[in-house]
Amino acid sequence: MRKGRPVSSAAAIAAAALAALALAGCGGGAGSLEPGGESASNKLASILAFGTTSPPPAPPAADPNALRLICPTVDVPDGAAALRVGGQDGSSVRYQYSLGETARECALAGNQISIKVGLEGRVLIGPAGSAGSFSVPVRVAIQRVNDLKVETSKVYKVAVSVAPGETQGSFQLITEPILVPYKHEDASDDYAIIVGFDGARTAAPVQRRRRR
Repeated sequence: MRKGRPVSSAAAIAAAALAALALAGCGGGAGSLEPGGESASNKLASILAFGTTSPPPAPPAADPNALRLICPTVDVPDGAAALRVGGQDGSSVRYQYSLGETARECALAGNQISIKVGLEGRVLIGPAGSAGSFSVPVRVAIQRVNDLKVETSKVYKVAVSVAPGETQGSFQLITEPILVPYKHEDASDDYAIIVGFDGARTAAPVQRRRRR
């Protein structure tokens, strides 16, 4: 979006974009991506693993007899991929948060699994809102698959700014390592990574979750 756009035009564009986001939200949330996918997910996965978008050369081939840890999948509950603030009709919306790409990385740490989660998103200014600084509430939880109990959960306050004259801004979150007990080589049989906006209206939990 170019700077210097009149406020009235920016509000109209924001309203149209919010409507598009609302329709898109009906189809589901963000996905889970690992290195080797589309370029955007490659970038996020590289930052997650190496702290840079330029990863080092590939290491030598791993020992075929070594443990191959399979990372849990990332789930976004229905309704948790977007968080709208304001009234019910489009003209009274102040702003809306939405999730984009996600990634995760796992490693063994003694008798525990160390999980790092990365995600990208954006804040979109609505017709009743204005540019400024925002604190985006993103919840990251690790849920046990066998009984759907939450093993650990944390809300991250992610800072994002929207410059005057702009209608949206982007944000990125890379969590610290999250430790959970190691049970099996295929950790996706034991855990699921749940991400979404804290305070979003989500569907009631079900036994069979949608996996990404």
